[in-house]
Amino acid sequence: MENTSIVFPQRKIKKSYRSVTGHFPSVKNNRSVAFESLLEKSLFLSLEFDNTVQSYIEQPQLQIEEAGKSKTYSADCYVKHTDASNKKDLIVEVKYVSELRREQQKLERKFRAIETAVNQMGMEFTLFTDETFPPLYLDNLDFLYRYKTQSTDNNHNLQIIEHIKEPISAFDLADSLARTKTEYFILANEIWALVSCGRLHADLHQEALTMNSIVWRNYERH
Repeated sequence: MENTSIVFPQRKIKKSYRSVTGHFPSVKNNRSVAFESLLEKSLFLSLEFDNTVQSYIEQPQLQIEEAGKSKTYSADCYVKHTDASNKKDLIVEVKYVSELRREQQKLERKFRAIETAVNQMGMEFTLFTDETFPPLYLDNLDFLYRYKTQSTDNNHNLQIIEHIKEPISAFDLADSLARTKTEYFILANEIWALVSCGRLHADLHQEALTMNSIVWRNYERH
């Protein structure tokens, strides 16, 4: 349930020649979420893979006190954490590092006012920047996300998981189970679908995911 001190108006995407806007198909929210920059889209993508996140909503509005005046502040995202995570809900501001440096003093005053208001509501405030995650990690999430949003044949899921005795390349795993070329491609899709939902793991930080990437069961370490 959302914090009752926050308002969630319907977001209207503003056309901009300086940034990319659009709608992100959120699995966690079961709807499209509007974004006004690629950095916002990257935030939403990362939240989809965060198991502590239950849901999130774009452009929450709350009242803050800045320079002695009450103002309505429109943040970029409200994040609702799962009860099991024991994490406080978040108000997230999305900013490029270049903008933070360019307007440092102005933004620091604004962020202090936001943090005060957010803390009073029992939540936390955080920044998401273009340095929060490496581009490679986000590219790998983007690759995996298609397997969250598209239906795949899952008839081989149990067979795939039980076949893995130790870390193995996605290619060798699919190749060792496939009887035909068509079945190989089906198995490859199922392998990445299992990685996307966390039933299998792969290293998302060291290199781009390919069929040569090593995968392993979620209780193993590699």
